Amino acid sequence: MQAAIAAPYAHVTAPLRRLVDRFGLVVCEALCAGEEVPGWARQALPGLSEVMTTSGRQAGAVERACVDAVEAAVLQPLVGEVFPAVVVDSTSRGLVVQVTHPAVTAHAEGHAELGEEVEVELLEADLEARRVRFGIVRGVS
Repeated sequence: MQAAIAAPYAHVTAPLRRLVDRFGLVVCEALCAGEEVPGWARQALPGLSEVMTTSGRQAGAVERACVDAVEAAVLQPLVGEVFPAVVVDSTSRGLVVQVTHPAVTAHAEGHAELGEEVEVELLEADLEARRVRFGIVRGVS
């Protein structure tokens, strides 16, 4: 029961994107029609959590790879240029900066504090490797 609409509701979205949604749709259809849930769908239910985790991980990896490729393609002719950015994270691979124009989040070499406004030089934009890399040039006063 979904409170906002005061009616039965199943949160099953994007059936073409996630295979797991097919099972939810089949179960909902059978229940709404007053029919028995197909055996193949019922048998799959215990393993769906793992399927959802795996498919979500794969979808996320594909999305990240696509964004990485687009960022590298857009930035490739700009290698060597300097951009304003903000340090948004620090990982084992170094700092992560957010460049506002063009809108890019990428790793940066150098030292700066989290939240600090900095200038970064685009050191690499490798389309084949889907990698963009910046270097901290200086903090912004």
